[in-house]
Amino acid sequence: MHRKPVRTESWGTEYPGNSERFMMCAMTGAPPQESGNTPSETIATRNTRHGGVGCGRKAAIIRAVTRRIGPNLPASPVAPYASGKTLTRFQYPGNSKAGAMQDHPYAEARPRDAALAAAPYGMFICTADGTFDSVNAAFEKLTGFTAEELIGRRTFESLHDPAELARRRAELPPLSAVSSRYEGEWTYVRRNSTPIRVVFALAPLAAEPANPDGVATGFARYVGIAIDMTRYAQSEARLWYVSHHDGVTRLPNQTLFTERLELTIARCQRSGNGFTVLIAELDHLRKLRDALGLHAAELVLQIVGERLRGLFPNDGTIASIGGTQFALLINETGAGADAFAAEALGRIAESIDYAGTALNITASIGMVAYPADGADAPTLMRRAGVALSAASAVSGHAVRRFSTALEGQAARRFELEAMLREALERQQLHLVYQPQVTLADGRISQVETLLRWNHPQRGLISPVEFVPVAEESGLIEQIGEWVIRTACRDAGKLLRLTGTLPRIAVNVSPQQFQRQNLFETIRGALEDAALDPSYLEVEITEGVLLGDTEQALQTLHALRELGVEVAVDDFGTGYSSLAYLTRFPLNRLKIDRSFVMRMSTDPQCAALVGAIIAMAHALKLRVTAEGVETAEQAAQLEALGCDEAQGFWFSRPITIAALRNLLKPLGTAWRSD
Repeated sequence: MHRKPVRTESWGTEYPGNSERFMMCAMTGAPPQESGNTPSETIATRNTRHGGVGCGRKAAIIRAVTRRIGPNLPASPVAPYASGKTLTRFQYPGNSKAGAMQDHPYAEARPRDAALAAAPYGMFICTADGTFDSVNAAFEKLTGFTAEELIGRRTFESLHDPAELARRRAELPPLSAVSSRYEGEWTYVRRNSTPIRVVFALAPLAAEPANPDGVATGFARYVGIAIDMTRYAQSEARLWYVSHHDGVTRLPNQTLFTERLELTIARCQRSGNGFTVLIAELDHLRKLRDALGLHAAELVLQIVGERLRGLFPNDGTIASIGGTQFALLINETGAGADAFAAEALGRIAESIDYAGTALNITASIGMVAYPADGADAPTLMRRAGVALSAASAVSGHAVRRFSTALEGQAARRFELEAMLREALERQQLHLVYQPQVTLADGRISQVETLLRWNHPQRGLISPVEFVPVAEESGLIEQIGEWVIRTACRDAGKLLRLTGTLPRIAVNVSPQQFQRQNLFETIRGALEDAALDPSYLEVEITEGVLLGDTEQALQTLHALRELGVEVAVDDFGTGYSSLAYLTRFPLNRLKIDRSFVMRMSTDPQCAALVGAIIAMAHALKLRVTAEGVETAEQAAQLEALGCDEAQGFWFSRPITIAALRNLLKPLGTAWRSD
């Protein structure tokens, strides 16, 4: 740490030996009675030829003095005395004695100097006119100037960028106006003429002693701090990047996308131009993640993000807004936006190679146009989400534009969710049962449990309408457990009343199947109803088998060991992989009604149904056809070797009481004359 040399006042006396009287009053500030009458009483002379000055009012702390007093007289500290000045001991040649009193208040100087030197940031002390009085090593390193170039030669303002100082002069108060603390961000010009941004702070250090009239003359010293902002700016930039970008794709996130969307709206309000916002969501990525792991899912997101980024050669914005969704902003409307959406779907659908496996990804896209569909960012994003939900509802790989009709449907879904929660609490849901008939003899071999909702004001609400809402809201798990327990209870009661019972089939949703406690729920429901597990069948979709395969295998094997059968519902409408038919413990396939409806008019569809039946039988699986509504369809299915059929031609869904009356063989009465 470097300080400016201080002024001293010195007194001395020559005396031969120890005979001359030496008064120390002026030097020590002590009264005469406390000073010795001879030098030997006050100054201890040692063989080393060093002298010391004694004092009756010696302070408790020794202060350092680094000033050399007189020629060849190195000084060392004694103490501050009554006057507040510092008296030093000295080394002298021959019999010459000299003392020094220093003007600086060293009772405060040494701790301050130590703090100045130890500070990790640039620090200086200046006089009342701004001239550097002392600087520390960190300040030298920061500015590139040495202490010798600064102390007594420059003012702190001389380091400021001249242009900035002239422009912002009013922001930097004169020292006489700094009574507490000033702080601001400024640009310094280093010795090599390079600019550096610093946080600059200035505060008064100590007041001048009072003048002869007893009035303080103001602050004598000021302490300044200068902190290099470069690393803080870099850290701030990193923090900004992290908070505005997605960690997986490195694309802008929703926060940054919203900011850019708002800027685009402001620009278009002035220019009168329009634009389009698209939200694209990858279909079934969660299933891919469950099947292949998180790394595969993240790789897909990264590749899709790069492909979508490639659609913006000059302008536009793309962002990853969470989960499996991307947001895109383009300066196109109408047909141009439609063409862009189609191209985006095509780019996403390009095959991705993952460890030798071809991954085929599809997406759903919702679109809104400014200003037709909204004039602010929240409205546009909400309505784009409405359009996206409509696109996802048609099994994916689709584009939907926003419309007020879609918004009405979204409001309806929101209302249905609230009503559905209330329906669960007030027990408005009930079950009906649709028989499945053996085509060979007309016997009711099984019945499928179907969920119905009879609202007290709105009447019957279709499952097609409320089941998707239950799945989206997470209520499907609670509803599914209620269905299992109620169906088992009804079946147990029916068995006790009639002595006979067909197998009861209940549908288990993918969300419910993924729960760890599904097996315990089923076993508990059977035990509560005192029902043998062989009377129960669980219907699942193909998507369940392509999710977490290990969890699915574990659950299915546990159900088989318990005695519960498993059927694959809507077979042929899901994924085209057939490997799971041999891997999973299945008992039955249910052909989707869409195949049955076209079978009589489409020879290829009939051939496909026949192939499914033959394949299932080869794997020792039974086959049930859904949606049979005519005698012709029933006869055609029987000819193809189908085992059972279900549909309006045989029976509509009925209550448990009506089912009791049907528990007798139908014989061949289902056949037309």
